Formats: sequence, C-alpha cells, structure tokens
Amino acid sequence: MSNVKHQKLIFLFVLFLSLIAYHFFPSPVLAAKPRVWKTTQKSTATSAGRPTYSVKLRSDRRALNITFNNVNTANSVTYELTYLSGNLEKGVFGSILPKEGNYTTRSLLFGTCSKNVCTYHPNISGMQFKITAKLNTGKTLIKKYRVKV
Repeated sequence: MSNVKHQKLIFLFVLFLSLIAYHFFPSPVLAAKPRVWKTTQKSTATSAGRPTYSVKLRSDRRALNITFNNVNTANSVTYELTYLSGNLEKGVFGSILPKEGNYTTRSLLFGTCSKNVCTYHPNISGMQFKITAKLNTGKTLIKKYRVKV
C-alpha cells in the first residue's frame, strides 16, 4: 500500500473510533438551574369599587366618545373637555346623574349643532379631557387625558 492510502485508512479508522466513543460515551449534560416559580398574591382591590372609563376618538375625528361604567360607586361624576380652535378656547362640561344608572355614554362633539346642522370647529389643538369622580367612600378620583386630533 502506498503511504497516502495508509494515512487515509488510519484517518478513517480514528474517525470511526471517535464516532463510536462519542456515541457510547457522551459528555455529561449539565442541567440548567431549576426554575423557581414566583408566587404572587392577587390584589383584593378591583375596579368594581370605582368607576371606569373608556375614552375614544370618533372615527371621523370630530367627536370624543366616552363610556362610563360602575357609576353607582360614585356620588358624582363630572367631565370637562377643553381645546383651542384657532386662538379661541372652547370646551364642553357636564356630569353624570345617579339616575342614569350604572352604565352610560356621552359623545362630545367638537363644534355646535342647531336644527340637525352641525358646524365643526377648525384648527383644533391642545385638547384635554378630565373626569372627576367623588366616590361613595369619600375619595375623589381625577383622570386626565390628552387627546391628539
């Protein structure tokens, strides 16, 4: 046999032996550190004890739609919407009466309507919306929103 063939056979034999050794004697696998799951205590405070709100800009961007939930947990709920139209400050103020029930909605138009004809305010900027709820417990909650029109 030639020297090159002899070296190839030795190389293949060593490779074969190393594959067999690797198969029958694998290196030990070190397990990852055991995962410790943290237990968290559930909060007993829920939103059922206070009013909740959903504030969304109408799709045509000419009104703000507000949904009030759990209104009966408050003695009074008031809201105010303020913004600039050009250089003039405009706004809408209102309240939710207890007789309206636990769930109610408002749609606050950025303009005025008369005889089913609405005129929208131009160049609106700096819009802010604030809800103030005086709870039955005596606490007062204030929620503020910045609205980008």
